[in-house]
Amino acid sequence: MDERTLIQHAAGYLKSLYEGIDPIDKTPVGKNSIFKNEKIMRCLDYTVGVLKRISECENIVHSDYRVFFASGMKREPEVLKRAEMIMKKLSVGVDPFTDKKTDGGDTVRKPRISKCLEYTAFVLSHTTLIKEPYKVEETELDRIVYSDDAVCLSEFAGRLNSIIDSNTMNKVDEEQIVSYLVGIQFLNVTENGFEPAKMGMQLGLSSDRSGEILLNKTMQKLVVRNMENITKKQ
Repeated sequence: MDERTLIQHAAGYLKSLYEGIDPIDKTPVGKNSIFKNEKIMRCLDYTVGVLKRISECENIVHSDYRVFFASGMKREPEVLKRAEMIMKKLSVGVDPFTDKKTDGGDTVRKPRISKCLEYTAFVLSHTTLIKEPYKVEETELDRIVYSDDAVCLSEFAGRLNSIIDSNTMNKVDEEQIVSYLVGIQFLNVTENGFEPAKMGMQLGLSSDRSGEILLNKTMQKLVVRNMENITKKQ
């Protein structure tokens, strides 16, 4: 069984346990089972999601799993670590909240269940959360503040980054915007840096004495409209 299949198999076991079903014999888990604990159920649900994200990765490297942060989970590193601890203790038949041994007849004591939980704890312990590339919806881009006067590129990049959660998403940087403007021939590369090309100047690109690139309102809006192209190689 390859790594992807193993992870999918483990996710299937945990999903079944979350739903209160023994994945081995398809019978309901006992009413007093540790798997009926609400905190355990939430952990199972979260862990299934992590395994699903890993299994959907194009390349899966054993003991080096990388997934994007879950949307809206600022504290996911802590949640991931806690889930690992819970899986590890459950795998040896211990209640992770009391450190007491579970009942001998509990579903968690079944060897195949224990093995699945042990493998899951291993996967979680070797999972790294990485930031999503910069990507926001049009409705979020509507929150960008435009200046009637020309604004320096560094300041405008800051405005673009002010609408994202930088804990879970990569910021857009000046170099990406400059690279895009060079690519569409709005900026020229010079010995001293960059300068607006004729087409760029016509639409409102300029520079100050220090060489800082300035964007008028038209150019600010052009950058926002093309954020997907600007960040797609991030």
